[in-house]
Amino acid sequence: MKTDWHLIRNVLNAAIDSCEALESAGYAEEHRARTIIVNGRPVSVQEFLTSAWTLPENVRYAVIRQRHDAGLDSPYIPEAARILIAVAAACAEIVGAGNSPPGIEGMQNMAAWYRNHFDPNVKAAIDGISGPYSSATTP
Repeated sequence: MKTDWHLIRNVLNAAIDSCEALESAGYAEEHRARTIIVNGRPVSVQEFLTSAWTLPENVRYAVIRQRHDAGLDSPYIPEAARILIAVAAACAEIVGAGNSPPGIEGMQNMAAWYRNHFDPNVKAAIDGISGPYSSATTP
């Protein structure tokens, strides 16, 4: 079954952009109680933040229900989904860790491993040919 990678990339990029904008705005804990009027009612920064991390959970459950209703239940977490979850968790660990965060080398190596090792070798294996790095091992 196909995956809408454009949609996934768009949503992930929007979340990354919003996290970057939050940091660029100078967000600090003391800003949580500050409010802005939205549709005639005050909404606090904390309410925006809470919505930003609960919205994805609510959307996830809606997708699960809609997949069920369409007869497209997923009996397990697909491998590509596991990759996304693990990479997002690793990336979350460097949020707020500065321009040269601990683990930067591991993160860069991970990105290079996906592009230079995982992608060509998995493709070659699926195509039934020897990969360009057939003797390489996983990180």
